[in-house]
Amino acid sequence: MNKNKNLKILSFIMFTLVSILLFFFIWNIINYRVHYEVKRNTVNHPEFIPSYKMAKITSAWFENIVADFYWLDSIQYIWSNAATSKYKVYLYSMLDLITDLNPNFSFPYQIWELLLASYNEKYEQSWINEQDKYDKQALNIWLKWIKNLCDTNKIEAIKKEPNIEKIWSDNKYSNPCVDSNIPYYLAYIYYWNYHDWLKSSEYYKITSANKDAPTWSRIMSAIMQWKWWNRETSILMFLSLAESLWNKNTQVCKDFSTELRNLLLKIHGTNLQLSEEMVKNVELTRKAIEKTWSWKVDESLTNESDCIRYLDKAVREINLQFLENADIRFFNDNKRHAVQWRELLEKWYIKYLPVDYQYSKDLPVIYIYNKETGHWDNKVSDMYWE
Repeated sequence: MNKNKNLKILSFIMFTLVSILLFFFIWNIINYRVHYEVKRNTVNHPEFIPSYKMAKITSAWFENIVADFYWLDSIQYIWSNAATSKYKVYLYSMLDLITDLNPNFSFPYQIWELLLASYNEKYEQSWINEQDKYDKQALNIWLKWIKNLCDTNKIEAIKKEPNIEKIWSDNKYSNPCVDSNIPYYLAYIYYWNYHDWLKSSEYYKITSANKDAPTWSRIMSAIMQWKWWNRETSILMFLSLAESLWNKNTQVCKDFSTELRNLLLKIHGTNLQLSEEMVKNVELTRKAIEKTWSWKVDESLTNESDCIRYLDKAVREINLQFLENADIRFFNDNKRHAVQWRELLEKWYIKYLPVDYQYSKDLPVIYIYNKETGHWDNKVSDMYWE
């Protein structure tokens, strides 16, 4: 009796397994035809791209494979419209569907979004307002990439961390994304397409927290803060770069950069302004450090030991911040900005004239008020001695 009962149970189990396998076999045959037809329609008629819900229902729980199908379709679609910008019309819909079906599929994010954001008026037949739309679509895909493949809690913590050096050394900020290209490309589109220096700086900073990130990402983070005219932050970031890019020959540069950054953090924390004595001492110390070097300076922007390059940039920003503070007083008294640094000296708003690290008698670099940006900046001039 028990033997017959066990046989019936075993038969039922076998029947169930065979039925399930047969169901999947028939379902996949049907779906293959469906997806083949969709594949052909996607290339020839991209306006018929299915919704994510419909694609998921017909995928038989093989969303990743279906995502691969649509990825190949998108390649054919772009190729068939490569002569013009018409491939952009439905590219975002394709990308959105592919990354919904397989959120971890990096290639669609990384490659096609760059096509959406790129524009060449020589061969693309798209109006500026249309390109603005495609830029926004590219940004949406990038932010989706961040959401799906990055630790958003780490990203928010990195954005709020004022001590830039910690981002590169503290493990709690380490590797916020599975690939450093994710925030790197987002920083690029904020810089190149949106001219949003602040956002660009943030995502270059997030990029730099990844262990596989190039040193260039740290540099760009500081440069973007400078282009945003955030003097205090850019100074601290350039000093952080000077601290991190050094060798035994540039130990003194590293030590001075560390001391200067700690001092500035205290000054900024108490809302004090830079004194003339401090600006003068910083410049004299920087010159003394530079004189101790007897080797040829590597001109590579990513030189791993070029401490002085970023110390120089930090000192330039300190000089400009010092002059901007003086110009505020000048403006309050004269209802206009000073034309250049010499006017501030002549009218006693400063007693010390800071000298740029690129100063030379042949082509002196001077500091001026830039009317276009509304900030103090540097430029090369032959009129320094007039």
